Amino acid sequence: MPARPKRPLDRKSIFSSILGEARDEASASDVMTLPVTALSPMTGQPRRQFDERKLDELASSIMARGVLQPLIVRRKTADGRYEIVAGERRWRAAHRAGLTEVPVIVRPLDDHEAFEVAIIENLQRTDLDPIDRADATARLIAVELGIDVAQVPARLSKVRAELRRAKETTEYRQALEDAERLDAMFRVIGGSWQTYLVHHLPILRFPHDVLTAMREGLEHAKGRVIARVADEEVRGHLIGLAVRGATVEELRAEIDRPTGKALVPGHVARVRSALANWQRIEELPARRRRAVEELLDRLDRLLNE
Repeated sequence: MPARPKRPLDRKSIFSSILGEARDEASASDVMTLPVTALSPMTGQPRRQFDERKLDELASSIMARGVLQPLIVRRKTADGRYEIVAGERRWRAAHRAGLTEVPVIVRPLDDHEAFEVAIIENLQRTDLDPIDRADATARLIAVELGIDVAQVPARLSKVRAELRRAKETTEYRQALEDAERLDAMFRVIGGSWQTYLVHHLPILRFPHDVLTAMREGLEHAKGRVIARVADEEVRGHLIGLAVRGATVEELRAEIDRPTGKALVPGHVARVRSALANWQRIEELPARRRRAVEELLDRLDRLLNE
């Protein structure tokens, strides 16, 4: 999803006007039915994973009670097809339950509005897994700040650094503006951008095996501990312990326990991960970037003398 130019946006009002009616206040004239075959999932849907067991449970409920909450859709093509903006899970379950039609509300949304509504609608649901939640939040931040999603970590870090520095500069004024937009966004989806930067955004850089385990139910706190271990074999051992009920403290103790295989210290793994994304280094303020480059030059000399 390409970034768009910045513009003032009362996201709470827009979200309420688009989705609020569908949940509680939709009049009979707003709701219509469409064949399930006339609907298609939206490209870039924030939810990447659909729990098969939960889909079966929802399908059973739909068979007994029908689809109680209309889907939000928009007309996508001239041939009568519609794109699902909010409600793909209900659509999948309805299809699984054998329904031929589902209730919908059609909204005239452009690409950016549809993308934002889809993300916010998912972020307000409790069953979105932490990986999809972190990814969807990063994409929403990218849209809000008018940047590429790959720039989100560096941009948030820069905003935090400039606010802490609190010097009246162009960069500081930009950071204040960004922080205001981020605060407004997180008032809608919950939490804060500072907490997201420290605790949730790093999920997207976790090793693949840890992400897979988290999708299968591994707790976020345990995933964070295991992700700091560089050795894949050791991570697999730790994941097994976590699945069998090991606590965070027990996992840390296991990591610290002497073994025949040296573990990469956590701070080394974090630095290595940061350096793997050199664009993040290039986007640092000039003074910090020079300091990083000087440290790397010194480290290179120390290791290769």
